Formats: sequence, C-alpha cells, structure tokens
Amino acid sequence: MNNQLSNISTQYRKFSKGQYVKHPQFNEFLDFFEDQDRLSRVMLQGVGIVCGFKPDLIYADKLLSSIRLSQGIAVTTDGDLLTLSNTNAISEDLYVSELKTIDIQNKDFTHFKVYEDFKVKYKPFRKNNGLGNQIELWELATAKEANSDFQPISNLAGLEDKYVLLYLESYEKEIKPCRGVDCDNHGVQQIRNLKVLVTTAEGIINILGENVLVKDPDSGALVPAPMDRIQPHPLFIEDILKYGKQERVIVEKLIAEQGVNASFLSSDIKSLYADVLENNQYGKVIFEKINAIAQLIGLPAVNYQGFKNTLESFLGQNAGFQYAYDVIKDLSDTYSEIIKLLPKAFTVNLPDLNSFPKHIMLGKLVPVKQLDFSRHRFYNSSVLDDEKNSARVQLLISRFTQQVQNFRNFTVADNGSAQIKITPSQKLNPLSNKAVPFYYTISEEFLKTWNYDKTGNRSYRDNLAFNNWLSTDVHIQEPLLFNIDKNSFYNIEGHQGMHYEKAFNMLNQIRDEKQLGFDVMMLSLEELIDNKDMFKAYFNEYVEKHPGLEHRRGVEKGGTFIIMYESSENPVVFADFSLPYICCTPKIDVKLTLPTTVICAKAGSIPFTVYPMNGDVKAVVTSGLDGGVEQSAGGQYVFNPSRVSPQLYGKAIVFTVNGKPTSCTIKVNKESDVHIEVASVIYPSGDSNETKVKFKISGTGFTTYDYNWDFLQNGNFVNLKPDGEGNVNYIYYDLNPAEIPVITVNVNSNGCTQIITIRNWYNGPVTTIDDISFPKGNCCEGVMPTIRAEAGDFQRFPLSKNSFVLTGSGSGADTLYYSWIQTQGPAVTLMDVNKPSLIVKNLIIGTYEFKLTVIDPHSGAFATDLVQVSVFEG
Repeated sequence: MNNQLSNISTQYRKFSKGQYVKHPQFNEFLDFFEDQDRLSRVMLQGVGIVCGFKPDLIYADKLLSSIRLSQGIAVTTDGDLLTLSNTNAISEDLYVSELKTIDIQNKDFTHFKVYEDFKVKYKPFRKNNGLGNQIELWELATAKEANSDFQPISNLAGLEDKYVLLYLESYEKEIKPCRGVDCDNHGVQQIRNLKVLVTTAEGIINILGENVLVKDPDSGALVPAPMDRIQPHPLFIEDILKYGKQERVIVEKLIAEQGVNASFLSSDIKSLYADVLENNQYGKVIFEKINAIAQLIGLPAVNYQGFKNTLESFLGQNAGFQYAYDVIKDLSDTYSEIIKLLPKAFTVNLPDLNSFPKHIMLGKLVPVKQLDFSRHRFYNSSVLDDEKNSARVQLLISRFTQQVQNFRNFTVADNGSAQIKITPSQKLNPLSNKAVPFYYTISEEFLKTWNYDKTGNRSYRDNLAFNNWLSTDVHIQEPLLFNIDKNSFYNIEGHQGMHYEKAFNMLNQIRDEKQLGFDVMMLSLEELIDNKDMFKAYFNEYVEKHPGLEHRRGVEKGGTFIIMYESSENPVVFADFSLPYICCTPKIDVKLTLPTTVICAKAGSIPFTVYPMNGDVKAVVTSGLDGGVEQSAGGQYVFNPSRVSPQLYGKAIVFTVNGKPTSCTIKVNKESDVHIEVASVIYPSGDSNETKVKFKISGTGFTTYDYNWDFLQNGNFVNLKPDGEGNVNYIYYDLNPAEIPVITVNVNSNGCTQIITIRNWYNGPVTTIDDISFPKGNCCEGVMPTIRAEAGDFQRFPLSKNSFVLTGSGSGADTLYYSWIQTQGPAVTLMDVNKPSLIVKNLIIGTYEFKLTVIDPHSGAFATDLVQVSVFEG
C-alpha cells in the first residue's frame, strides 16, 4: 500500500438531501479529512518521538523475562499517531473493528518470533536500497498476544546488538461478498497493526539508507532510495554535545608544588597558560565539531591550522599571553551556545514524507550513549519557532569563524599612547550578551555575528566594545556615563604592557571618576621588604592567602582586580587576575586630614595629619601633574598650593596613605589678578563740596569677582561692582585735603582675597581758610544726620532650599546706600549686595554672619548691623 500522504485529497463533495451516495463520493469525503488531519500533525506539529517509548530489560532469576516498553507518543512522516494499546472485550463482536485502550503505563513483551513482512514489503526493511531481501526482524508479543509461533524472550540472543522499532503494518484486506441480505461485512478493511520489532545494527543501517538513486522495478525510472532524510542532524555527530570546556589555570599550583619561598618569573606564569593551550591542542576538538556541523548544514569550514599558528606566535611575547587563553575560552563559549540550541534546530519546513512513513526507531535495546543515533527524536515543525533556532546556530557558527579570523596578532606593549578602558559587561550570561573583547578587530561583518537579537533588529552597532567605531552614540562610546545596573562585570583592557604604576593610577582614576565598585591591587614577583603600600604585595605571600585568584579579563562588581609585574627592574604589567571580593594586604586603618578643604593658590603650605605617622602620602592625580604634596626635611608631609598644577585648580584633589584611599580632599582656587587705578579725580569748585573719583579696573575675568571698598580708611567696606568696562565711581563730601584716606579694595574670588591699596591719589588744590563765621545757635545742628541700620534677627534655613533672602532696612537720610558683606561662615554666592534685600545661594550646612552697612552719600555718615544665620540639614 502506498503511504497515505503520497497522494492527498484536496476536495470533497457535500451530500444533498435524498441523494443516493456512491462509494467514491463517500470515500472522497473520508480521505479529505483524514489527509487534513495527517498534514496538520506533520506540518504544524512535527514528526518523531514525542515522549516515552523507553525500552527496559526485565530479569527474573538472572534470565531475561520480558522487554518492557513504556507508553509513549510518536508521529510518523505519513502522519500516523502511534501509541501502545491493549484490546478490549468489545472487539469480539462480529464485523466490528477491534477497540483498543491506551490507558496503560507500559507493556511487557515476553515472547518473540521471526517477522516476515510479506504483506506490505515495506521498502525501508528491504536490502539493496529497498529492492532486495528483508533485513533480520523479530516481532515481540505480550503473554496474552503470543501464540504457538512465539518463543520465550529469554531465548533472544545477542541483546547488545539489538535495536527496537515501532512499525505500523498498514494494508487493505478484501472482505467476502454479501451473504443474502446481510451486507454488514461488505467493503475493504483497512488494516493497521502496530508491531514492536527488533533488528540488528546492520538492519538499522539499512533502514537509515543512503543518498542514492535506484531504478524503480515497475516504471524503470531512477528514483531516490528509501532513506531517513530527517535523521542526518548535527545532534547525531559522535560526542557532539560534549562541551569542549577550557581547562582552568590555577596559579596557586606554583606555590603548592614549589613552596612559598621559591622565586618565580613571568615565564613561569606564561607556562601555565601555554601548557593548557597545548594540552587541548589550541581548541582542535572544538574546531573539528564546528566543522562537522558546518559541513552537515552547508557552511564553509574554519581554518584551524592558521589560527593555531597565530596563537603560537602570540605566545612568544612576554605580556598578553593570557589573551591567547581568552580567545580559546571565547570559542568554547560560542560552541556552548551552539549545542544548547541544537536539539531544537534545523527543522525542515517540509519534512521528507518518505523518511519514516510507517516506522519509528526506538534505539538500542542495551543503550551505551545518552544520545542514540538509532532513536528518532521529535523534529518540531517550524511553526514552533525552531526555524529561528536554526538561524541562531548558523549565526553562531559564522561568529566562530569571525572570532578565528579577527583575532588580532598584535604587540602587547605601551608605545606611550596606550589607554585603559573599562567596559561594562556580564558575568554569567552567554558570550552574545557580553562586551566584545578588545583583541578582536571590529568590523561590520564581525558585529553582525556577535548577538543574534541585535542583528535581527538592526542594532548590531550597539554592541559594547573597547573600540566600537561603528557607533557614534554616546551611550556606546561612553557606557559608564549611563545606567549599568544590569551589568555585573567590568571588562578591563589596555593595561597589559604598561608600567605597573601608570596602569594602577589610570585604573584608580577611572574607577573614582566613574564611581565603580571594585578595588585594584598590584602583585610583584620580587619580595617586597618593609612594604607599606596596602595595594602592593608580594606574589608568593598573596597567592598563599588568596588561592582563588583567576584571570577573567576584568573583574566583577565588588571584586578585586589584580595587575602583575616582575620587579622594579622589569615593571611592565604582564598578566592580570581577579578575586570575587575586596581584598588587600593586612587591614591597617589609615587617616589623613588637612586644616581646611579650600585653599588659595598663593597661600602658604599647610601640614597634613597622618596616621600611621610613618604613612606615605600621595596625591591621586593624572601622571605629569603636581598634586602639591611635599615632605619637609623633618619628614613632615605638607600641602603646598603653590606647587599645584593649574589644570587642577577648582577640582577636589584626593590623597592616599600607603596606597589606601582616604576621605581627605582639598580644592585649590585660583586667586584674582586684577589691577585698579584712579582714572580721574574731579575736585570741588565754587560752592561744591564734592570730590568725584573714577576708578578703572582691568584684568582677566574682572567682572566675575566681588569688590569690597574701604574709601574712608575706617574699616567699613562697601561692596561695589564695576560696570562692563571696569568703571567704578565714588563721591567724597567735604574731603579734607590735609587728611587724604588710603583706599583699600578686597577682591574676592572663591574664598581667595586679593588686597589692593591705593595711596597718594589726591593731587588737587589745598584750600586755606582765613576766617570762619558761625551762625547763631547750635553750629552743628542738622549738619551730620544720625543713620540707622537694621539687618534683621537670627534666622534658620533648611539646606534643601539652596537659597534664602535677608531683608534689611536703613533710616536717617533721604538718600541711602546699602552694602552687604559676609563676615563668617562657608563660602556662598551673594546677589543684590547693594540693595536692602540680600539673596544668598549655593548653601552649605553651617553658621553664617552677614553685615549690612547703610551710608548717607551726602554727609558720609553710616551705620552697620550684623545678623546671624544657621543652615541645617533638611
């Protein structure tokens, strides 16, 4: 009988009322819906073993008593749904097909006999590509089903070479003609007998078939031989699912084997990695498996020998040898991603309907492998999204090829312009979700293979990398400026080949600027005598105490990143490691304080208070800049602001003691550098008593400073700012030429004050008084008014407001000048200093004092008042 789906019905007829239905019309109706049912299974669900059908050998008194087969579900490529069943008693009724029950856990087959497929002559069971004799087959039966033709299962020999099959014996059986008026038995009976068969390894090979053309004995045409065209799948390549994991390098092995007192060189560390790479032949096994999969699915092979030559050349360098280990680990991770997808990949959209139309292979009777080539798995339809899994596998194989081709055989050394970069990445996720390591050459083709999802939505340029030049987006070029909550790891690259101190300082600078959660440690292969640096240690001692350090091309959050160098004579970083926790040399508390947190650039030196007293104080600044730390002849550390590089003005300088960070900071502010001169003086003439003075202010940024003037040499300062051209005007009334005051100007900038004094500025005529005539009455009445100033009462303001307003007042004259100055407290921003109401911004917690001066410009009379203000946390 032909397979049901070899020719399918595509239409049927509806019956009319009273119509006489002939058998072709009714059969057409049945065939249509049966074909649709079969097609739905094959095309929309899949074919193969869904579950169950596991054979098990049952022994009694050391003899095989039965072959137990668990209940299961399977679908053939002809759309047959197979399950185990038992016959019910109702099947004994005349002319009624046997009724079955599938509500069973398993069936025990206790007997067997030679099976001859003489009724169907099923081609997969025939030798010579379906044209020869039948392969060896034995039919199994339960104790109830067995008749005299069967023999006990204990007589079945060679169990180690036996394989189990399900076979749906399908053929038509003609029924005898009607007898009299009784036609209940009329028609062609469709026989469907589910057989449990056993065959040999030779039989299984024959069933799998070979891809050849054979001559059809009836038509003479060349047709494909019967063959399981779904079974050739990457899963069935020998040991394909064995993960080619990279052997771990355990550095502590050096100490364990040679002792803590042994001396080591960088070549000893390199040998650990070189030995691992040589032991696994530079990933040769993974290359062989990748190429086997590639060949099966039609992709080009990867050049192993060229890659091996590149790595051997790369290992010739004194630094960077760990990157050769890393790239093999990357390839291993890529392969790990591939084999996780293989079980649900490479589903054929339209499976070959002749692959296993009436049989299902259940595997070896005595299994020796978890994945048995002689057992059908379930091959999902593409509607179950396995087409996407196949595309993922193909992309991952392409990525494998790109990794091999794009590994840079570069010189690991610092040419003076080397830069360290920290890139947020992942700790446990697959390689696809991690940042691209810097030892790969970035190209558009490479990035398209790195992450399937990003490539699918056309965002492959968004893969993070050391140098992703394909993206201009800031969040890709500077990812540490953006949210990295989902990133549990930091790739640290670019430091190998650098001087260890340069690398250490750059790493700490990036870490502090970006507020990253890890620590940095330096290890030396030379013994460090009397070492006081908490972030520098002797390799042997450190590894003995912390044997878990491991090279991971970076460090996880909350861990310690370790850079290694040989000695002060050979200070180049040749390797790096990490620990999953913060760890340094012995925990000695350090403290460092300065008398102030802000200082002017031209101020004198101020002493540090250091604990421990012999601690080594250093400023954390970029190489080439001076952080102002110096040591006196007596060994006292002081901060000299005049030494600080101008590039650091206005920035908080931080310090370390014995290499450990401290909370001590100081900011150096640049002082103003302005010049003030008397531009002109208009002297009194006639009845006028006014002396008008015009001042000219010049200098870089002069408009940004605050100017407090003492015009009368009496200690009372008035805040007057110049106009945009630098002019300030002031009028003296009844100025005595014999007593010309010295003018003092305090120029304030960020807490720094430049004091300017102006002398000998009056060159006008001296007036001689020959006679004075006093009027009757009080000679001084109404000449000198009484001026009053009110600055207000004590007030409190919360820091959260960031500003407040002081409202003052004055009285005693028709025209009054107002001037506010700050006399105590942290530096803040003052606005409207020449108005009754003062605005104070940029608050800092503390106690402040402000002075209000109210002046009568006609008489020169003035008054002052102080007000205190408290700014609190809130």
